[in-house]
Amino acid sequence: MSENLHVPVVVVGAGPVGLAVANLLGQDGVDVLVVERNSATVDHPRAIVLDDEGARTLQAFGAVDAFLRHTIEGDGARYFDDGGHCFGVVGAGPRSYGFAKRHFMYQPELEVALVENLKGFPSATLRFNWNVTGIDQDKSGVTLACDTSDGPRTVRCDWLLACDGGRSNIRQWLGIDFVGSTYEQDWIVLDLKTDPDHANHSRFFCSTARPAVSVPAPRGGRRYEFMLLDGETGAEMLTDDSIARLLSPYREFRKDDVIRRAIYTFHARIASRMRQGRVLLLGDAAHLTPPFAGQGMNAGLRDAHNVAWKLSMLLKGHADASVLDSYDEERRKPAWSMIQLAVAMGQVVMPKGADQIALRGMLLKMLEAFPGAQDYFLQMRFKPAPRYDSGLFVDIDRQPYEASLVGQMIPQPLVKISSGKTVRLDDVLGPGFALIAQNESDAAVLAALSHPLWRQLKPALVHLGSGDTSVPGAGSVVGVTAADGFVRPLRTHRDQIILVRPDRYVAGAFFAADEYAFAERFQEILHSRMPQRMSA
Repeated sequence: MSENLHVPVVVVGAGPVGLAVANLLGQDGVDVLVVERNSATVDHPRAIVLDDEGARTLQAFGAVDAFLRHTIEGDGARYFDDGGHCFGVVGAGPRSYGFAKRHFMYQPELEVALVENLKGFPSATLRFNWNVTGIDQDKSGVTLACDTSDGPRTVRCDWLLACDGGRSNIRQWLGIDFVGSTYEQDWIVLDLKTDPDHANHSRFFCSTARPAVSVPAPRGGRRYEFMLLDGETGAEMLTDDSIARLLSPYREFRKDDVIRRAIYTFHARIASRMRQGRVLLLGDAAHLTPPFAGQGMNAGLRDAHNVAWKLSMLLKGHADASVLDSYDEERRKPAWSMIQLAVAMGQVVMPKGADQIALRGMLLKMLEAFPGAQDYFLQMRFKPAPRYDSGLFVDIDRQPYEASLVGQMIPQPLVKISSGKTVRLDDVLGPGFALIAQNESDAAVLAALSHPLWRQLKPALVHLGSGDTSVPGAGSVVGVTAADGFVRPLRTHRDQIILVRPDRYVAGAFFAADEYAFAERFQEILHSRMPQRMSA
């Protein structure tokens, strides 16, 4: 490797988000260099939950099934008051996006799996013991100064993805504010093995004396989290005696069972901007979420999927650099909404005084007569749906159907393919763009699409029918049939063709007769300087 490198994309940070975005880019043939200051991936637990959307991101680059074998599917949560009474039960929830809502995991295993998967993409390179000590950005790219085990190196890139964590040096060097708040109370986090509680659900002990959380972990382990009280110090509470006292209501303390003990400060913060010139902030570098909703890492995986396909389109000359402005436009509101959800859940877990406890109890009592409303509260169904209000979508605010999926993540039903095998929908759609028709006449149109845009997007062509999987007269179209009820939202567009983005959001829907007008509009969104029509 030369002293001075040039690579189209550099990713700083080889955590789950950095490795995920590198896998997505590598799969698409983009030359990407990942640099990590540490000598290896992490060797201790951090993030413990992979949600359904995060699993779908891993599915996009072929890493999900092998990794999920090492996880535990969650079956919900239980909420307990000071008296030990369970006042709230949350179920496992539907598998709308192809996976369980929660998978409890061991982060070191996830990072190893992502590193191994990355090795399958020749255009991706990973370097440990590379510490970025400074950056210099100009109009044409970014220069990084790196200290490495082989001495100083200079790297030049066209685009820099900062996945360097909540204390991001890159964010600070750019002078980007990290707005929000920090919790007054620190928490002690204990990761233990051979735990007697084998329940596959989380337990929230919503106590005024000392709030606590218990979460399943793979291979019979469990995580315990306890809020520190006023006057308690981390050094004091991390001793064996203190840990034994904290655990005594739940289990026996055995020193050999302790995998990790740490003090955490929780934050609710978001960067004032997620893109500055040729630098984009992803994951914890862009936003920090309190842990009560299990969304910190998962929000970062959403960032990765959002950025990767846009950057790939740009580097291939199929989009203008302005498409990257849509990253902040699309991700800011959902990221902040998820932070607010976690804060709201924290108020249930950490009631501040008798008045908040009384209010919580009164609300739940009132809702007993309305089971649906109680579920809405207890199951936090006000969780933001995977939906964007604006961005790279065609006429998102002018759809003919009230239940339009434009701007939303498409459901992922199980589908039956021609061999009779049942697979997830994304396994048919592939990792790139896809066009879905739901009637035979539109399926025939898919096989005859003529606008030059489709040659650039190279979408998978799929007929999602309700009968057999054959598609008369449409040899390039893959026919599938739905094998479960999660297909229903798609039926809103049964008389239209749906364009699905690589991150599984619906870019738009059009009637067959409007193919050219739709393609021209999406082409304009991607790259305003691209010729509006090209010869077939």
